[in-house]
Amino acid sequence: MTETMTEPEKATPRRSVLRGASGAVAACLVILLLVVLGSQIFFQLQGYPGFGWAAVGGHALAAAIGVLLQRAADRRAGVVSALASMAVLVDAAVTLWLFWWS
Repeated sequence: MTETMTEPEKATPRRSVLRGASGAVAACLVILLLVVLGSQIFFQLQGYPGFGWAAVGGHALAAAIGVLLQRAADRRAGVVSALASMAVLVDAAVTLWLFWWS
């Protein structure tokens, strides 16, 4: 191979804004779970009720669903990826509505 010849570029998978946004939201669901769990443990040690273990379990379930949906969005293409990404956003919205806004 001479210096002027180059190797063909490998095709990189196309990333979408929706999939990137849903990945960030899924990561935030995990961070929110860790914050709620940490504050529950802290408040229990201080003798206060805190959020409650049901809320911690709900956040854990929402984070697990969000991560699994994001994994499906990252491994699939097309409509399935878009629907999984949208489902992550809906999961986060439902979690915020049930545990923080209602």
